[in-house]
Amino acid sequence: MAISVCKGTAIQLSISASYTTIGQVLSIDGPEMENETFENRTLDASGSGIGHQATGWTEGGSVSFEIFLDPVLANHQAITDLLTTPADSSWKLIFADAGSTEWPFTGAGVSLSPAVDMADGLKASVSVKLDGIPTLPS
Repeated sequence: MAISVCKGTAIQLSISASYTTIGQVLSIDGPEMENETFENRTLDASGSGIGHQATGWTEGGSVSFEIFLDPVLANHQAITDLLTTPADSSWKLIFADAGSTEWPFTGAGVSLSPAVDMADGLKASVSVKLDGIPTLPS
């Protein structure tokens, strides 16, 4: 079992049909994927446990990341372009493991929230809502 370091992990956005690494990323969270379930308890059930059953669907969740925001950096402008002209977008999360594992996914929506702090650099939180789930290795 290998423990992968995080240094070198990247998130990429397809810009003009070419995947481009988003620069100045500080951290990446998600996607927080989850199987959809429903409660399947019945009036004639024995015991006190509440049962659940899978529906066969998985929610892709969102990928969020924090950046040092540079409003004139081309790949940061590509993110803001998705805010002014909403469209599906192609992304990849690339881990810094021995196999450079990739999780490509489609983004259905983007949010961006700048943070200005007198004692820090200009930062922004970015979130990408997934359309479906990433393509995961099996």
